[in-house]
Amino acid sequence: MSWLYLLLAVAVAKAQETCLSVQDDPYLLFATKTAYIFANKDIPFTKAHEVPGCQPIAFWLLNRHGSHNPEADEISELQKLGDLKANILTNYKNNNFRNTNQRICSSDLSILESWMWNNRVNQTFAGDLTVDGYMTTQQLAQSWKQKFPGLLTSNQHNYLFKFVNDQRSSNTFKAFTEGLFGDQAEGLDIPKEHDEKLLEPYKYCPAWSKEVGDNNESLSQRNIFESKMEYKEMISNISLRLGFNYDIQKEIIQRMYQMCRYNKAWDVVKISPWCAAFTREDLKRLEYAEDLEMYYKYGYGSSLNKDLGCTLVKDMMTFFEKHAASDEPQQPRVKIQFSEANLLLLALTALGAHRDAAPLTGDNYHTATGQSRKWATSTMTPFNANFAGVLYKCTQNGNFQVNEQYQVLFLENERPMRLEGCRVGLCDLSLVKNKLGEITKNCDLNFCNSANRLNSYTLIFVAISFFLSAVIRI
Repeated sequence: MSWLYLLLAVAVAKAQETCLSVQDDPYLLFATKTAYIFANKDIPFTKAHEVPGCQPIAFWLLNRHGSHNPEADEISELQKLGDLKANILTNYKNNNFRNTNQRICSSDLSILESWMWNNRVNQTFAGDLTVDGYMTTQQLAQSWKQKFPGLLTSNQHNYLFKFVNDQRSSNTFKAFTEGLFGDQAEGLDIPKEHDEKLLEPYKYCPAWSKEVGDNNESLSQRNIFESKMEYKEMISNISLRLGFNYDIQKEIIQRMYQMCRYNKAWDVVKISPWCAAFTREDLKRLEYAEDLEMYYKYGYGSSLNKDLGCTLVKDMMTFFEKHAASDEPQQPRVKIQFSEANLLLLALTALGAHRDAAPLTGDNYHTATGQSRKWATSTMTPFNANFAGVLYKCTQNGNFQVNEQYQVLFLENERPMRLEGCRVGLCDLSLVKNKLGEITKNCDLNFCNSANRLNSYTLIFVAISFFLSAVIRI
């Protein structure tokens, strides 16, 4: 490819190149496809959560899986990037540029030239954990064991695991238990259950699907944001950078972004050639677009989301109250659920976490709400995201800052959550009951079929009205 290097040498003389893949401080927050290490830097691996005068007696965890292969319906779309790569290289060979000041640099182009689709990523392994996703899950289990050695012991009877019956969840369970029990994990009879209704409630809720999940209105704010002139200018600039004499389709931009963030999650050290297509500001806009979608589909954009997410909060509170009500140790002491990013978002919404003072909209990207938003899926739900509650039993006068015998520590991605009325995530159990009592008391999924019942009642009402009008006419 000597022509390529000759061309690039000429290009350097004519225009300033931009190397976007080797920035000193690259932007690595990719919404729900963010690597855990990028979202949660400097988490102490071995530091135990010690509360003076208190002992942890129960541990509840909701955990997202690690990085995974593209889903089955994504693979064919991402494979099309091979043709796009060929077109970009042709553009540079033919010196096709509307603006000679926007070019990717020679090293970025060289990395792109060497990229090819990995044929081992196929339909057989679609959606399954990657090697990095498996190893990061093992490491996370080891980290939790280091933090709570008195609870997360080698006794498998202390545990109950819940996950859905699919390949990715099963492998997440396998990786996590290997992290806890080591090589002996495979031979242990570890208590486990498949609980789709708890961990995938949206699949069993017709009212939510109709009003939120399958409703195009849930995408309206994202669509507004993507219709903005600055978003269209972003597409134009990316197109220019890749040498196209026209604006490429929004779907192609999304395809490159998807490959960029998959690459960075699969190998956090390696440079992704597709990330070189985007500036820092481009990546922030793409991140915000997905945050908008998640906000309305699984967050505060619909009141039904907290109603759907409350089942996890209720499960946690029931678990803690069982342990606090008995003087004898209860089993299981550790309850761990594996699920998806959307369930974590629903649960956090039910808790009232990450709620901004103003709603996120397609119009407020540049406002303080948009730029400093609490609702940021990159840090809320990266791969391996987690939300934990730990129940402590404290001795009288063992800790002058603790007012009650039972305390609850809330942790999000291994860090204490900042909650009103609590001390660095540590809350009196009575306060937790007061805050979450109404949520758990009124939590049921009866509303899920209300739309169907309403339709039935409506039909009956129409039938009766028709009958009465017929009688009156007679």
